[in-house]
Amino acid sequence: MGQNSNYSSYGFGLATPYLSVRSLGLGNTGVAIADSLSLNIANPALWNGFVTTSLQGQAGSSMLGDQQGILTQFLGFSLKFPVGDKIGLAMGITPVTRMEGKKSFTDSTSFGSTAVNYSSDVQVSGGISQFFIGGGYRVSPRFQLGLKAQVHFGNYLTKMDTDLDDDGSVNSYFKKYTIVQGVQIGTGSYWISQDRKSELALYLDYRLKFESYRMYDFYFGDDSTTSHQAIPYPATFQLGVRRKISKSLAFSADVSHSIVSSSLFKDFYVLEESESQNSSYIGLGIEKEKPYRPGASIWQQMALRGGAYYKSDMIYQSGGLKETGISIGVGLPFMQNLNRVDLAVVAAIRDGFLNETYGKEKVLSFYLSVTTGDLWFRKFKRF
Repeated sequence: MGQNSNYSSYGFGLATPYLSVRSLGLGNTGVAIADSLSLNIANPALWNGFVTTSLQGQAGSSMLGDQQGILTQFLGFSLKFPVGDKIGLAMGITPVTRMEGKKSFTDSTSFGSTAVNYSSDVQVSGGISQFFIGGGYRVSPRFQLGLKAQVHFGNYLTKMDTDLDDDGSVNSYFKKYTIVQGVQIGTGSYWISQDRKSELALYLDYRLKFESYRMYDFYFGDDSTTSHQAIPYPATFQLGVRRKISKSLAFSADVSHSIVSSSLFKDFYVLEESESQNSSYIGLGIEKEKPYRPGASIWQQMALRGGAYYKSDMIYQSGGLKETGISIGVGLPFMQNLNRVDLAVVAAIRDGFLNETYGKEKVLSFYLSVTTGDLWFRKFKRF
């Protein structure tokens, strides 16, 4: 149930949507969308020109169409604040992947001339999260740069219990505890045209260091052993554009490509080794925003959003995993436009290598973000 998905026990587990809820409502677009109120997590080049100092928290719920139960997750929080007119700083913590799975199987093996039946239960749980900190700088009225440091941390626990002769007792067990640690650097840039109608942004993530530490515990033999290995964590390139169609209407589009090593998931598997492949996504979004008017109600200031996306996952197992979805969303500013509630609903279909076993997964997700802010660290001119 780690992602309400049958695919969550492969690779690192399925990715958790750590984009802002505004971006989720816009078909996962946002690399080129500036936001002075809420934090646009996607691109640190946009981390300047903040009006408020604010705290932002996000949560989401997902459910599969063919299974019972709803998975609700806290999707992280962040803090941002301005430093003068040209610089802004931000920090936060978000989940990256989540894994949860359980498999049971029965088989037999030969012991001399006798066939011995046995059954095994395998469980795996864990995931990776990240702490990020960075800032953006406005080089000129039309060009901005940003830098973000990301510290990744997490752990995975795999357990296998075996019952010989089906007598209800555990005759053998195996445990593997894996700790993941890594550092990534993200660099971003942003440009806006002279008429303020066209926007273009680039973002690149690349690893500085990624490692895993493993501890093994066996029922037979030595009590425990350890190992250490580097992880070839992928580098990701993103391109985003935004174009104003009218004073209140804008179109956005993002594309992304991740370069993934074929050995990325070599030591992260339950019963069978997970292969990997390069991944990509494309998203399209449209948003209608109304200019701020003093005294206007929340509903009169409401922003409307919609979008669609397609993405391929890094997991590959005799076929890849693809997801196609559509989204709608709203933004509700309140308290003199210094705070905002964002809502998004995403309907998606996962199409992958488990189709013959489970069929295509139909996923319905709901997301909520609350940004509360005030005019701290701002200089005001006296008249």
